[in-house]
Amino acid sequence: MLSVYTRHYPPCAQSDPYYRRCRCPKWIMGIVETTGAFVRVSARTRAWEKAEKKARLMDAEAADPSPARVTVEDALNAFIARKQGQRLSHSWLYKFSLMQRELVSFAQGRGLTYIDEFNDDELGLLTRSWKVAPITAQKRQERWHSFFSYCVRKRWLKQNPVEELGAIKVRPVPTDYFSQEEFQKLVNVTYDLSHWSTNPGHRVRVRALLLLMRYSGLRLNDSVTLERVRLTGNRLFLYQQKTGLPVYVPLPPHVVELLSTVENSNSRYFFWTGNGLHYRASNCWHASLQRLFKWAKLDKRAHPHMLRDTFAVELLLAGVPIDQVSILLGHASVKTTERHYAPFVKARQEQLVSSVEKSWQIQGLRLVEKHA
Repeated sequence: MLSVYTRHYPPCAQSDPYYRRCRCPKWIMGIVETTGAFVRVSARTRAWEKAEKKARLMDAEAADPSPARVTVEDALNAFIARKQGQRLSHSWLYKFSLMQRELVSFAQGRGLTYIDEFNDDELGLLTRSWKVAPITAQKRQERWHSFFSYCVRKRWLKQNPVEELGAIKVRPVPTDYFSQEEFQKLVNVTYDLSHWSTNPGHRVRVRALLLLMRYSGLRLNDSVTLERVRLTGNRLFLYQQKTGLPVYVPLPPHVVELLSTVENSNSRYFFWTGNGLHYRASNCWHASLQRLFKWAKLDKRAHPHMLRDTFAVELLLAGVPIDQVSILLGHASVKTTERHYAPFVKARQEQLVSSVEKSWQIQGLRLVEKHA
């Protein structure tokens, strides 16, 4: 049976080869039971848990070196069934189903029948045919990695071919939001009857949704399916924390008054009729907001999620601590909030301004000393 040990390198102070908590390289050593051969190889990781998994996989491969080959379609069907069992959202399952169709179509076109016929060269050929943004390509590759990792765990593959492709570089784009002037343009469009001649009442509902998302920070789907009972007075219930404490956000009086006038065939919700799947209702409202952005003639590309970003950015610019903003947004970790909104933290902006002004003073003193 194979076991894991650590090869300690300076400056590590540990000497015990079975010490697990340092970041020194991990190795695998032992006797293969089926052949009696001695094995000592690098686990190619510094994490003890990952090395243990690799050692167990090597043991399993030695016990049964030739598992039955699995077709591409069977492997993908098994993977999708596993994801459905994880109770993922419809949007996630839809993305995995797109991956399934893409890989099956590519395999048929290339004459690939079995999953072990996929390699990094074949996958590289497919990625080069993509005509999408880098962030989209990165997300697709992550779903590939998840699928082929599943195949490795099932021992249908010996290694994950996606790991040989290399990471797709994505240039980080700062979070964009609506300025006060831009948001006022959006609100003004909802009063322009020339755009809502076919359904004048719809403009009031669009304005209500627009203001709700701006002042609550809710995502589009959560706003569309918002129940009326969650609004008590001017306090909107957002979610329940793991500690059992509820999180509320206050809404401005004019937003509460407008929401109270919104008419809907289903009295339980503000915007959703309750018929059909909720994501389809969200798609309809997404289209309405996109038309609104077009009519407002903003000098930038806009999308509904920018209303949630506006809620977060305005709080940060007002000096609200980022940990409190993270709670209101419902992020699992404040690191998620920092990754998207750190440039807008007011305290950090003030520190940057102070640092620049200090540099002026130092440069001024140097110039005085030079002329003295």
